Amino acid sequence: MRYPKIRELIEAVKALLSKPYTSKLDTDAANPTVFQIGLLDSNLRAFIEDQTTSFEFSSKNPKEPAKANINASKRNLMVVRFGVRGLENFLDPRDSKPVKFDTVSMPVNGKNYKALTDEIVSMFPKALIDELSEVILAENVLSEDEAKN
Repeated sequence: MRYPKIRELIEAVKALLSKPYTSKLDTDAANPTVFQIGLLDSNLRAFIEDQTTSFEFSSKNPKEPAKANINASKRNLMVVRFGVRGLENFLDPRDSKPVKFDTVSMPVNGKNYKALTDEIVSMFPKALIDELSEVILAENVLSEDEAKN
């Protein structure tokens, strides 16, 4: 017997978990920055996709395929803001002092989520944001065994 809510339950449990991740860009092997990355629940994923994707239809020729526009940089920023759940050994590029992890509460579709502050996100180079986003989004894919349930 199949239970339709199992997939939602697996996603909910995985969203509460986080795991450590060290960037491939980190040059300090002796004392690397460790990011705690977590999963994005389906509500948050839908919100991010809706905020960063648009479709354009031709009014002159309805048979013409729609054009999709994806703002990848904005998507990656949003994924990192919501997907990074902690950090250790990250130094402020302005003064080389350790950055204290901090979040703000952000309402998304009637639910409050913790998100990295703008100040912390602004310290990350674009290449790091892109890498962290890729890792976070990859974690949101159900394994073959999970998908069977």
